[in-house]
Amino acid sequence: MANLNNLRHSTSHLLAAAVTSLWPKAKPTLGPPIEDGFYYDFADLTISEEDLPKIETKMRELVKNWDSFEKIECRGGHVDQPSKEIKYFKLLSVAGAYWRGSEKNPMLTRIYGTVFPTQKELDEYLTMLEEAKKGDHRKIGKELELFMFHETAPGMAYWLPKGVKLYLQLVDFWRKEHEKYNYQEIVSPLINKKELYETSGHWDHYKEYMFLSETEEGETYVLKPMNCPNAMVVFASSTRSYRDLPLKLSDTDTLHRFERSGTLSGLLRIREFRQDDAHIFIEENQIKETYKELFEITEKFYSIFGLKYRFRLGTRPEKFMGERKTWDKAEAELKEILETSGEEYSILEGDGAFYGPKIDILMKDSLGRDWQMGTLQLDFQIPKRFNLKYSAKDGTTKTPVVVHRVVYGSLERFIGIITEHFGGAFPVWLSPVQAKVLPITERNLDYAKKVGKRDRQGKDYGPVKVEDFISGVRKEIDEKSLD
Repeated sequence: MANLNNLRHSTSHLLAAAVTSLWPKAKPTLGPPIEDGFYYDFADLTISEEDLPKIETKMRELVKNWDSFEKIECRGGHVDQPSKEIKYFKLLSVAGAYWRGSEKNPMLTRIYGTVFPTQKELDEYLTMLEEAKKGDHRKIGKELELFMFHETAPGMAYWLPKGVKLYLQLVDFWRKEHEKYNYQEIVSPLINKKELYETSGHWDHYKEYMFLSETEEGETYVLKPMNCPNAMVVFASSTRSYRDLPLKLSDTDTLHRFERSGTLSGLLRIREFRQDDAHIFIEENQIKETYKELFEITEKFYSIFGLKYRFRLGTRPEKFMGERKTWDKAEAELKEILETSGEEYSILEGDGAFYGPKIDILMKDSLGRDWQMGTLQLDFQIPKRFNLKYSAKDGTTKTPVVVHRVVYGSLERFIGIITEHFGGAFPVWLSPVQAKVLPITERNLDYAKKVGKRDRQGKDYGPVKVEDFISGVRKEIDEKSLD
């Protein structure tokens, strides 16, 4: 049996064959495997989801006589025997998508589907999709009055009072825990000249995701898309010694990235967000100890939510900065750290950052879905570009290594994921409303308010809600509503 990516990619070819058989003028463009299945983009095709059963029928008809692939241009991979291996598939939806993700290009019709080696796996996945629809974080967030969106700010959330409480609880917990590990929090400018990102290398590798602004003086400014260049500037602002290392600079600044409108998805894919970011400046001989501590922090953060996680090593991408031998050394270092740790991990070739290999934190939610959360990135490159130096113990001047790390990931994405994971029933310590006082009669109302006020002042627990209307009591009890 072919691996799952080959199966998905081969089924996308089958989809293209079926569509062009039914609509001869349709032009297939691109059909890659993706995390949960596959899609194919078509030009000159107008269909709706009502057409999907017809396309599926044609796919099943065509695959019966499809014995093998003849490789002409597509690099694959492909299954060996399509007629025997492509059996358990389902077309899921139809959407619009721009060619190569750019809004400057023509709009195409995208058909999504999924495929599995067995009927059982397909059925389980389709059941999970139905459950996911019921627990969509956008639906729950609206019901619980946590956050909202408006058409005038696509990809940017409005945080409502209850959502702000939840947000700040996460930040406060993060801040207190990191103080125990001697992290020092900084705040840096939201807007920076493009020269900062030219120095870091992000201008060449990340420009398409930046919000840019031109001034009358002809200068180009960037709405900050990441924190690391600013952390480099802070390190360079003082004379540093090996005695200062590890130097752990943390921040939760607001970031902006221009994600294409077609990719936006509630809090999960967003343009404005905050990360629980930190940059750790270390000597080379401190790499192992630093990652050991980061694994400890990861365990502490994820266990308090009852979240299961694993690690994934991302190696040198096609477009990278620096020398191959430096990359090989860094990758070998991270592989050894993972092996020694005994933690479960996988390897995704070519998925590293442009400046260094990384270890991503993958979390499995209550529906069995994997989500990429935080990341722990090893960087030998950007410190060199900023000419960062410290005085080593032997009297020489050296360049520090930097570990870029986030544990939550973006706070918005983390909240979106745990909202779906918990179905809105957050752990008590995190809940925006941790207790309710329900007056049974009108004469109890004033006393109920005193109780709520007393508990807030006494800090016996967090936010307390007092129901003002007697009619609300039965509703609260009958519906068991969440806050």
